[in-house]
Amino acid sequence: MSELARTSVPKFGSFKPKSSQAIPDKNHDEKEKRRIEEKLHDHSRDREHGKHRHYSSTTKERRNERIVKEDHSRDREEPLDIFVVDRKGDEKNLAYGSIHRYDVPLFHRTGSGHILGASSDTKIDRDHGDERGIVLNSWRDRKSGSREKYIFSKLEMQRPRLLRLRPGSLAQESDNRERDYIPLGTIRGDKRRRIGDVGERQSGSDSDGVNYRSIHGKAKTKDDPLDDNLEFVSNSDSGSDAGSSIKIDASIKQRGVEISRRVDQFPQEIQAWLSLIEHQDVLLRGTDDRRRITNAEIQSTAEIKIHMYEKALEKVVSVGDRETLLLGLMLEGSKIWEIKTQSDRWQQISKDNIRSLVLWKSYLDFKQSSFSTFRYEEVKDIFLSRIKLLCGVIISTPVEQHNTLFEQLIYVLLRYTIFVRESGFCELAIAIWQGLLELNFCAPSRPLAKNEITESFKEFWESEVPRIGEDGSLGWRHFAKNAEDSTIPDAQTDVAAPVLSRDLELFKSWAAAERSIIKSSRLPARTMDEVMEDDPYRVILISDIEDLTICVPNSGNLHKLLLDAFLIFCRLPPIPGAQDEASRDWWNDSFVRGELLEFSQAWIKEKFLLGNRDSDDSQTLDITSILSNCSGNFTHSTESMFAGLWFKNLELWQNVYPDDSGPVPYHWIRLTLKQLTEASFREDLAEYYLAFEWRNEPSNIKKISKNILKQHPSSLRLYNAYALIEQSRGNHDIAQSVFSAALQMDLSASSNDSIILWKSLVWTHLEVNNRTLALQTLLSIPIGIPDPSITSNPTTLLKAKQHFTSTRDFLLSSSNPNQGIIYNELLALLTYLTSTSTTEPQSSHQGDISSSLSIFTTFSTLLSTRPFSSFAQEQHLQSATRLLFIHLKHGPYRPVFIRNLLTTFLTTFPRNSIFLALFIWNESRFRVENRVRNIFLNTILTPQNESLTSHLAAIKFEMQSGTVHSVRAAFERAVSSPVGKGAGGLWKVYILWLSTISRGTFGSQHSGKGIKEVWMRGIRAVPWIKEMYLLGFETLDRVGDDELKSVYRVLGEKELRVHIDLEERLENME
Repeated sequence: MSELARTSVPKFGSFKPKSSQAIPDKNHDEKEKRRIEEKLHDHSRDREHGKHRHYSSTTKERRNERIVKEDHSRDREEPLDIFVVDRKGDEKNLAYGSIHRYDVPLFHRTGSGHILGASSDTKIDRDHGDERGIVLNSWRDRKSGSREKYIFSKLEMQRPRLLRLRPGSLAQESDNRERDYIPLGTIRGDKRRRIGDVGERQSGSDSDGVNYRSIHGKAKTKDDPLDDNLEFVSNSDSGSDAGSSIKIDASIKQRGVEISRRVDQFPQEIQAWLSLIEHQDVLLRGTDDRRRITNAEIQSTAEIKIHMYEKALEKVVSVGDRETLLLGLMLEGSKIWEIKTQSDRWQQISKDNIRSLVLWKSYLDFKQSSFSTFRYEEVKDIFLSRIKLLCGVIISTPVEQHNTLFEQLIYVLLRYTIFVRESGFCELAIAIWQGLLELNFCAPSRPLAKNEITESFKEFWESEVPRIGEDGSLGWRHFAKNAEDSTIPDAQTDVAAPVLSRDLELFKSWAAAERSIIKSSRLPARTMDEVMEDDPYRVILISDIEDLTICVPNSGNLHKLLLDAFLIFCRLPPIPGAQDEASRDWWNDSFVRGELLEFSQAWIKEKFLLGNRDSDDSQTLDITSILSNCSGNFTHSTESMFAGLWFKNLELWQNVYPDDSGPVPYHWIRLTLKQLTEASFREDLAEYYLAFEWRNEPSNIKKISKNILKQHPSSLRLYNAYALIEQSRGNHDIAQSVFSAALQMDLSASSNDSIILWKSLVWTHLEVNNRTLALQTLLSIPIGIPDPSITSNPTTLLKAKQHFTSTRDFLLSSSNPNQGIIYNELLALLTYLTSTSTTEPQSSHQGDISSSLSIFTTFSTLLSTRPFSSFAQEQHLQSATRLLFIHLKHGPYRPVFIRNLLTTFLTTFPRNSIFLALFIWNESRFRVENRVRNIFLNTILTPQNESLTSHLAAIKFEMQSGTVHSVRAAFERAVSSPVGKGAGGLWKVYILWLSTISRGTFGSQHSGKGIKEVWMRGIRAVPWIKEMYLLGFETLDRVGDDELKSVYRVLGEKELRVHIDLEERLENME
């Protein structure tokens, strides 16, 4: 107690702030007291004068002088530290793009509505102003009237807040249905009911708020909706979601009412349903396009859309309409459903719509790209079951419907073989194509029954004689005639596995060893060959492919589609043709087209990642630089295969696949094309074979061409191909003689093909800028033979124009647009060489580009109004672009004319890489990158127009004109798009680019941060592609062994092919 008594009790006064130690200034206090007295005296005197409505001028002047003196004295006394001079600025403003909101001082209006510079009796009229301007009014005129206050003005200034159902309200509603009474309010649990009972016993004021003695402070107004089943979105969401609201315009609401009325009146009209579903996005955005859409809003809108899709499916009957609705339904479902739910729904949709290739393809894309559920054998079974199903449907379907079903079957086989090869089973994929080609193009000439065909082909395969594409192969047809004379090749021995490194680069050496084994074991082995460690996948038996070797009938365009599928499998473009809509769709499929996946890393870095960035302006402005663009997307033609100074659709094999590291052996594809041309001759296939040999083996092309022409001397297309080859080699005289000899031949049966020779001859003259010979050739076409003595006069010009116009119109009326566009092209070339116009600049080496392009565009518009394929129209506009290319090369031009023309072309065909390349080149002269970015954003990369090649073009543009950050943004936009997320080649380029900038080879040193994350994302996006795993093991240097071990074991979990097993070595390391 004594200690407690001695303890001093603190006083509250001790917590007061200490008083200031400054000594008061007596003079300052006296001055301040005198100033206050004077102001009070002046104020009382002013009031006396105010009573008499009279002011004394002398008094007013003395008061103003005194106030001015006081202000000056106050300025002298106060320190001048209210201004801050900052010459450096805040660097964060550049990083974040704006000033920090808390550094901006608060500003308040003053003057009670007066405007600086306006009359003193003028004020802002707040009753009539709006957001777009203010209204001024004289306050003297409004004295008599009284202002009426609008009681709802404050509410209209507030933005509406989003409401949604509470999570437990639906479950409670189901409980209420089981009750024998209707509750008037929301029934809570027992705990809440007890709390409510306690509240009822309290006073009304206490129960509604917080007690004034509560530690929670002053009671706050409740911020809950009146309906207990609803809640504000901000109540449960955090961050930027809080307080979000939507401002919906009256026109948007009216539009929704009109669409709903349309759906009620015509429930089977799919366009009305789609408009109603799309209108939900408009309602979500409201009038504020800059507002960020929250995840909760996206999911809620998705639920509404799913309900609408399901209601629409109950009304719509058409197969095509159901496909559209089901695809939209699954797209919205992917936003809120789990992976298993999506998989179950896709499986059920695929079963209910057996004949729909579109829905099955979407189901396959989902199963193939879902990392968590992907297994090689499971996806393989999906392919095999689809092939078996289609074969069964073909048997039970009339012959008239077979073409569509076989077209689907060819596509499934193409997807399956590419999937198998990319998973590491290259021998099986090549064996399947060997069987398909032998069965459909090298079959015995005599007719055989179905069982006889099966037995004969089985005997041929099990005999292990050389098959198509292999040395010494004579084909199944020869084996069926002379089985006893066939020779079996000697047994081969596989290359031994390389020795792996024992240092820290184990996985890098393993990846190199895997590549070495893959390269040496692409073709299937024989049973007598000595394979590495008795690999069971090296030898392909007939039982492995017998269900996949399908005989495709030679009707319609099926055999060409089968050849196109084989070429696409080999990473080659399809054969040019007018009826190739299906094969072109396959070529642009991101799951099919993956040539960048197998292109060498050195070629990608040289041509794609570093191309033209460090070059000077003269090289960039050279128009021929656009011809080196990779991954083109345009309609293939004879000109693109053979022309020297134009876009090419065939790359040099040894450049893109050095050391024969391509998807298939170079020697095998060469022999396959040759044997197919000999066994089953087709003009388009022979032309393609000549183009392949010309690009890769130019030294032997003359011998090969003469041999083929000797066997088929009546083929004008082959003469045309050989003449273009000689022209590209620089042998102009030989090319002219070939053209003349072919045109003078009496080939009435092939007279329709002679116009192709005339067109090629004219273009060869224009490419070397020989306008005189080009004009003579055009004037000789009505005669039928080249006439070097013909001259340009009104008679010959009129005759030529009438010939081109009348023939063009006749072919168009006969539903032959592919021949009609040639005659219109010749008419445009004639106009270019003979007309004169002052609308565009023109030199002595140029023609009338304005008038000639007008002929192209007018006929293109006419084609778009006819029920023809878009192939002819796009091919025609490509010819117009070729003429524009030659025109720009030889003289002046107006860039705005080029820009407007190419913008029109890109609006019509936004995926065409020729139009886009020329448009980018035209804009690069002015360094106005926003024009290019705008056309990418608004036209080319829209959801309905985007393609993989367009995204690659956008990335290439940013690499040449943008920054590292803009390139990364272009990559992210590409890999996040529906067409890019499943493209393994795109992910490969992304990883190589990150590796390139980390080494400082992209202008300057940049951080390669994020390579591992992008690699992991790529594996999750394309889990079936073995190349993606190997790329990371070779490229990444700063990844721990534990992470690499985990990725290596994913290969086994996903059931991909592994030649060298590391499990034992990894266990020893652990």
